[in-house]
Amino acid sequence: MLLKLGIIGRALGLQGSFFVSARDEAIPDTVKVVKIGRTLETARDAEVLSRGWQQKRPFLKCSLASDRTAAEQLTGMTIWVDDSAVHVDNSREYLLTDLIGRVVTDSDGSRVGMIEDVLQMPASINIVVVNADKTADVDIPMIKDYVDMDFKRGEKELRLVVPASTFEDVWNSRIKK
Repeated sequence: MLLKLGIIGRALGLQGSFFVSARDEAIPDTVKVVKIGRTLETARDAEVLSRGWQQKRPFLKCSLASDRTAAEQLTGMTIWVDDSAVHVDNSREYLLTDLIGRVVTDSDGSRVGMIEDVLQMPASINIVVVNADKTADVDIPMIKDYVDMDFKRGEKELRLVVPASTFEDVWNSRIKK
């Protein structure tokens, strides 16, 4: 599975390096090859030539940009990486994509729905929970006031620490097509 690593930001220097936007951590050393493109279908493979941290942001140099002009032409494109290149300590870490497809239960053990998507907002991470008949969804912030944060990567369920009625007034209607 491919994971979104970030978005190519402004060029850095003259040798083809660029900042990686939408990311607040360094690019792991285990990432050797990435895909870069406007869409995943049009993305091209690129070898990671170097990586680093400057001005409190990650930067990357890849085989698709040999100079500043080439790096500028990549600005705004998405960077994807194979999830096997990202090492996760299953006992204490998880990827946001690991949450998709989990059954969500409330504090009483009743099924609320299933996680359809994960939204990484500027101030929080929200899970999009869809009800059983897929007629409504609700965005729930991934915070300890709502979600039991003591879950493991391989589990199939995510438990809320509040009753489902907490979100009663904020379910969004879905239009059936």
